[in-house]
Amino acid sequence: MFSSLLILLLSSLSSIDATRFKLGIKPDFCYAYEQPGFLSALKVEGESSGRPKLDSHTNRTTSPSPSTPWTGKAECISDQNSNESFCVYTNQNFADGRGISFFTTPSIAEKVTTLAAFTQKGVHDNVNVFDNPPWKVVNVPGRGNGLFATRTLRRGDLILADTPLGVYNSEAFFPDYQIGYKYLRKTYEQLPEKSKQILLNTAAHSPGDPIMERINTNAFAGEFEGTSHFFLYPETALLNHDCRPNTMYYHNTSTLVHSAHASRTILPGEEITITYINLLQSRSERQDVLKMIWGFECTCSLCSKNSATSRRSDDNIQHITNLHMNLADWSSASTATPSMAESLLSLYKKEQIHAAIGTGHMFAALAYNAVGNIRMAVKHAKLAIEAGMVTSESSEDDTVQMMALLEDPKVHWSFKARSRRG
Repeated sequence: MFSSLLILLLSSLSSIDATRFKLGIKPDFCYAYEQPGFLSALKVEGESSGRPKLDSHTNRTTSPSPSTPWTGKAECISDQNSNESFCVYTNQNFADGRGISFFTTPSIAEKVTTLAAFTQKGVHDNVNVFDNPPWKVVNVPGRGNGLFATRTLRRGDLILADTPLGVYNSEAFFPDYQIGYKYLRKTYEQLPEKSKQILLNTAAHSPGDPIMERINTNAFAGEFEGTSHFFLYPETALLNHDCRPNTMYYHNTSTLVHSAHASRTILPGEEITITYINLLQSRSERQDVLKMIWGFECTCSLCSKNSATSRRSDDNIQHITNLHMNLADWSSASTATPSMAESLLSLYKKEQIHAAIGTGHMFAALAYNAVGNIRMAVKHAKLAIEAGMVTSESSEDDTVQMMALLEDPKVHWSFKARSRRG
């Protein structure tokens, strides 16, 4: 992978009124937290003045029991000023022996023990299975390792699903990044031997400590239990960036499974890609973000188009953004119409934003139902379910919405909600 830090979408719609229905996909699809790379960000914080005093200690009563899933002992670092502790917790038996380490606060670790990932049997039965994957790892000059399809993949096909080897609270490193690094390394040392090797097999794009640089190169950033964390999904990290990717991905913060699915047909020999950034940006904005955070200039097919074609694409992206705002507005002042939803679907296809097609049909189903056009509402609700809404954080909730509309459009909350507009 070329990136120095892969950013994960873990949040729902923002800046628009979507309170009438739970729509998990953002209008920008793959919003990136625009910040420096993992370790570099922590180093800047650590070098600031007024560094808090820290105290290291070990909790020795953390062997596996019905009340705790942790193996070994929890080693902690405390900020004497804030009285906050950050500890290394490991479960070597997690996900059928793959193991997982956390570097986070005791309060978050306690919440983690209640997640489905630790309480429900069978949630990882078909995860981390790479015996016969539909891809192979190929080294691409100038881009590092990437995944290439070995057989034809159809929209919705599972490409990979993995669990993290590490989850790291970003605040744990701010008081003293050097001590933080020491504990970060412990998260690696306490993993099973096989998983240590998996981590060591990942790419590192900067010289330095081999563990630190691999985490820096391959970690995802996102919110977890209300706090910024970094996640190390080693197999997912093999996916390279494209501004028009051929996959869509979903992160389940309850099972801790990250899955990637084909968003369109992918042919044998084609590289499998995801996006590291917000798709709904102009070419110049995308290039600026990629250069600033990851240090490379994107040469994907979209970014390589001539200036006239790029300007047309930029105009389409702006139009898509405006349509999202209108269609998600259910206030009395809303100006949304079914024709806007049809335009949105047309622009998705024109811009090859394949992952959003299911959500586009959901917008259309709601828009038609809102003016009492049951026939078209039902048509698009069926298409939404068929296309799949895998990109949505709340894809199950969105599917429930469409199923409810299909069952009885007239009792659905959206029926004639915009009846004065056609």
